[in-house]
Amino acid sequence: MDQPPFVDYAKMHIETTERIFGVKLDFDEASILKLDELIQKGWPDEPPKQIDNVVILFGSFLGEALRHALGGDWDEYQGQWFVKLGDMRMNVFSKVKKRLLNGEEDSISFYYQNLKQLKENNFDVDALGKKL
Repeated sequence: MDQPPFVDYAKMHIETTERIFGVKLDFDEASILKLDELIQKGWPDEPPKQIDNVVILFGSFLGEALRHALGGDWDEYQGQWFVKLGDMRMNVFSKVKKRLLNGEEDSISFYYQNLKQLKENNFDVDALGKKL
């Protein structure tokens, strides 16, 4: 299968973020943890007017960063794109949209930390629940 366009969109997000916010990103944990701050900085009071474009760029970046930080692959399933980690499919675009619409209650940093713990527990949800 050809590389999905999200890899290029993620690179575009890195360039745009540096140009607009002066923040350098990479496909790593530190950059994932900066996403909430960038969203708050860019749209502190309400979601962006062109939310779908922002969702594509932020979601593509989040997906690529998850792939690099935690492993996994882009996966098309039932007409939608996900990042597949183990047997789990992460809808990174939905996550970003929820963050933009709902604010910090849908924190990307919290989401990432949970995914990281899930991976450390071989995606055993029951084991994760016992640690929390």
